[in-house]
Amino acid sequence: MLLDAFYALLDIWVLVAAVTGVIVGIIIGAIPGLGPTMAIALLIPVTFSMPPIPALILLLGVYQGAIFGGSISAILLGVPGTPSSAATVIDGYPMARQGRAGEALRVALYASVFGNLFSCVVLILLAQPLAAFALDFGPAQMAALMFFALSIIVLFGGGSRLDSAIMVLLGITAGIVGLDPIEGLPRFTFGSFSAEDGLQLIPVLIGLFAMSEVLQQVFDRRRGQHTQADPVGVDGGKVGFLAMWRMRGTLLLSSLIGTFVGILPGIGSTVPAFVSYNLARSRSPRREAFGKGEVEGVAAPEAANNAVTGGALVPMLALGIPGDAVTAVILGAFMLQGLTPGPFLFRDHGVEIYAIFQALILLAIPCIIFGLAMFRGAVHVIRIQPRHLYPLIAILALFGAYSVNNNLFDVGVMLAAGVVGFALRRAGFPLPPLLIGLILGQPLEQSLRQALLTGGGSLDIFIHSPIVLSLLGLTLLGALGAAYQHYRHARGSARA
Repeated sequence: MLLDAFYALLDIWVLVAAVTGVIVGIIIGAIPGLGPTMAIALLIPVTFSMPPIPALILLLGVYQGAIFGGSISAILLGVPGTPSSAATVIDGYPMARQGRAGEALRVALYASVFGNLFSCVVLILLAQPLAAFALDFGPAQMAALMFFALSIIVLFGGGSRLDSAIMVLLGITAGIVGLDPIEGLPRFTFGSFSAEDGLQLIPVLIGLFAMSEVLQQVFDRRRGQHTQADPVGVDGGKVGFLAMWRMRGTLLLSSLIGTFVGILPGIGSTVPAFVSYNLARSRSPRREAFGKGEVEGVAAPEAANNAVTGGALVPMLALGIPGDAVTAVILGAFMLQGLTPGPFLFRDHGVEIYAIFQALILLAIPCIIFGLAMFRGAVHVIRIQPRHLYPLIAILALFGAYSVNNNLFDVGVMLAAGVVGFALRRAGFPLPPLLIGLILGQPLEQSLRQALLTGGGSLDIFIHSPIVLSLLGLTLLGALGAAYQHYRHARGSARA
């Protein structure tokens, strides 16, 4: 199977997809205000006519390239291109102001590639065994697993837990629109025949993450636009193998943190980046230099936030549970290609999945080549104002939504999702929990009802399963840990 997967990569279109994905991802990530979620959502309709392997490699190349690309504007402009690069600003921008921009960019690139490679190895080692273990799951176990995933998103996703819970419930509500999975009766369709197929994932996510951003830009434009500072020029700084080898402990620990935090649903890549930065500072004998242009302060967060990419793919591929908003979008791309993530994915599509695994490792080559080649031009890329791109994004969103099923109902769903997403963002609600709730809503309901039907309506089917009890116990421990964290925070605020 591994050999067949390697042969599948020996296709010129696979190479074109990998190179295009990395270049597009770096450019998108380097422009503040854009990001991998929007880029992948807009590119999914482009992949409809492509074979599965090149299509998915294109999107994963954008994912990897964009996470690194966010460090370019963070270092040269002091503004993170993606939220996960916020920690890179702390030492990256001071390095650039000291005339060491080239050194900072190269360290960020090499650390990003190391984190990617590390997480890909963990993905290869964990995904199939986890999927094989999940083959023994029945409806009760799957329901408990999805409930645990949603609870983790609410408890540890960052921000207000109440806001996250509201968004998850809103997503679940949107996910059950359509035909009842057990009885086959329409519900919440309001007499619309087109709504019986449910709210299609692609139009919804295009609306939430692309059209809502366009509306946000229009709103901000009407209120007045803040100008950005001029970017710092790129010098020809060199970073050798020996310099990176001295930071091997920081790179390894940061990659470990990023990978295993990425496996937890809904936490994202910003949290592990800051955790890794603080750990690197506490371990360093030069901790007083952090915040003033310390090279390890760039390497640690970049290794961590790029390691999240492979970690977040583990639950998505093995269990069908996305780790963050980007993998939720990628999950939709897998489903459109006929590859349904979950326990049966490796059994039914092993060649395609192992080809993608190998491609994730090989993507390090174009990432290094084009990352180094684009440093000089990066100054011009980050000068691009996102508002100049939003008319094109709006047009792509309309065509992308229509191309899913070639009907205007999906365009209406996309526009409605854009308005709802804009309103929620203005109110301060997070959108990723809504999207993950939308994806898991119907499977959660179906598994729960199947379990109750199997048990004759009794809850004993949940009580007598060790796996269910373990997952419910972990959910309870998570809730207790979040409550204790809230208590400590409230007690500290009261003392202050």
